[in-house]
Parts: sequence; structure tokens; C-alpha cells
Amino acid sequence: MAKYRLPIDKSQAASSMGVNLGPDTSARQNGSVGGYMVKKTFESLGMR
Repeated sequence: MAKYRLPIDKSQAASSMGVNLGPDTSARQNGSVGGYMVKKTFESLGMR
């Protein structure tokens, strides 16, 4: 179980970026979703 709740869900981030998560998607696309989640997390904390 996660200790903290992120401001954005992985599937929500992927759909907003137009990426279909899964084994058929490139590692670069799947990784960009993680980077986007980190970006949104810091933006929500006010750390740009």
C-alpha cells in the first residue's frame, strides 16, 4: 500500500498524454508517463 497519494493517477496521466500503457508500448513512452507524474506532483507541491 502506498504511503502517500499522488495528485495524478498513472492511467489518468497516460490517457492525457495519449499513451496506452502496456508491454506493446515502448519503454520510452511508458517512462514518459512516470516523468509526467513526477512533474505534476512537484507542481502540486509548488516546487517548480
